[in-house]
Amino acid sequence: MPIRVLIIEDEPLIVLDLKAILGELGCEVAAVAGTAEEALEAAGRERPDLILADIRLPGPMDGIDAVKAIQARTPTPVLFVTGNWRELRDRGLPDAMAIGKPYLPSVLRQAIQTVMGHGR
Repeated sequence: MPIRVLIIEDEPLIVLDLKAILGELGCEVAAVAGTAEEALEAAGRERPDLILADIRLPGPMDGIDAVKAIQARTPTPVLFVTGNWRELRDRGLPDAMAIGKPYLPSVLRQAIQTVMGHGR
């Protein structure tokens, strides 16, 4: 079975890039959410195996809020794809797996394999 991924990202070009890379890895995009609220709904409905999350999102909640709320319900591996490294530490997630934007596709692939235990 392919790894089912929830993408939490509000930039359409980044979403397209993530979808392409995930497709090359044999992953299935379960849902795409542009806000934290959409992410909470999608995670409950789709039960993804992996979450790729940006931190900065429009609305009252950000990607960190969304991930914390999702994980409170269902522990799910998360990879933050962000340029805001310090934010993770400052918000109580110093050990969170993250890669920076812009990212190289090879770095994203390796990070996904690491988070998922080198595939299933």
